[in-house]
Amino acid sequence: MNKILNTIKFLTVISLSFYFISCCTSENFDNEFYPLQKLIAIPEINEVQREEFNRNILSEYISVKQANGIEFSGYTTKNKIFLEKVITPLVEPHLADISKLKQTEIINYFTLFGFEIYQRYMGKSFYRWGGDILDLDHPQESGTRNKCRFGLDCSGFVTMPYELAVYFRLMSEDETLFSSKGYQKYCVVNEKQDIGGRDGTSNNFRLDTRELNELGTEVLRLEKGQVPTNEQIKLLQPGDIVGRSGHFGIIAELNGEPYYFESGGRVVPRNGGIPVNALDALKIFASTGSITVRRCLRSKE
Repeated sequence: MNKILNTIKFLTVISLSFYFISCCTSENFDNEFYPLQKLIAIPEINEVQREEFNRNILSEYISVKQANGIEFSGYTTKNKIFLEKVITPLVEPHLADISKLKQTEIINYFTLFGFEIYQRYMGKSFYRWGGDILDLDHPQESGTRNKCRFGLDCSGFVTMPYELAVYFRLMSEDETLFSSKGYQKYCVVNEKQDIGGRDGTSNNFRLDTRELNELGTEVLRLEKGQVPTNEQIKLLQPGDIVGRSGHFGIIAELNGEPYYFESGGRVVPRNGGIPVNALDALKIFASTGSITVRRCLRSKE
């Protein structure tokens, strides 16, 4: 009798496990916004892909020696493998169409596409401390999900559409200050040293919030507790980044209106992982401190 009961309990646990896994893979996409972009259909994830790419896979612990002899140890990301094996095969057939878009439209497209595909594979909040799409960041000893192989931190996410625009040769480094190549060119021209890495060392020109808080043109500023006006919201365009040193999100156009996106942080997670209307998002963000909206693209026509 006990053996039968134990078998029933075991089968019940297994059934519930499959139920919860099923729910986790589909719960992100029952909102009217999804799919966020209509150009590329993101196919269902097969078992092989799910096993290779998911939020729970751990990375290896490694040590990396810098040119100056300093050695850093920690866990590195493998987002570039995700870029090469999942993102690239989906994007490449559409590059001719994407190349016809304006700069703001290209960045808008990659913001929507990148947000959705990371959510599908890595969950509603795909934040990973020290995560960027090209794996430029140093190994990380600590931080949210720092041991995980896949995921983007806030700056890694807001720079992702710019990195992809350069990676797919749709935009040049001169047009994409918020990309690593663009920032590298900026540093050369302005004789600025890249010190965004651990212990003030070079971080392969991988942008963090400190650099993002200084680069580009300030479109608007909200002081702590200030509520944005409709006129200020009308100033926003796709590719604008929102925040302050410590955290940033990005603006993209969704259904003809500006929305705020982030990989995980202070605004989108409160909305169940769904993009937040820009007016509401800026109000929430500014409630805890002053924020700026910064831009590196030409103003939209």
